[in-house]
Amino acid sequence: MMNQVPQADGTLEYRGMVDCFKKVVQTEGPMALYKGFFPGWARLGPWQLVFWVSYEQIRVAMGYGSF
Repeated sequence: MMNQVPQADGTLEYRGMVDCFKKVVQTEGPMALYKGFFPGWARLGPWQLVFWVSYEQIRVAMGYGSF
């Protein structure tokens, strides 16, 4: 929605978030709402795993204990 360009008559394609949601589901199907989910998960999943394991080990080393 943020990158939408006004049409020739000056109107915008989407009037709001709900309108955008409805039009995307109607034209592309409900799976269109999940575009980019798996690449995002593949990018952030390993980072989260390393972060939380490291964070817990640092807490143990500092004497705070684990969760």
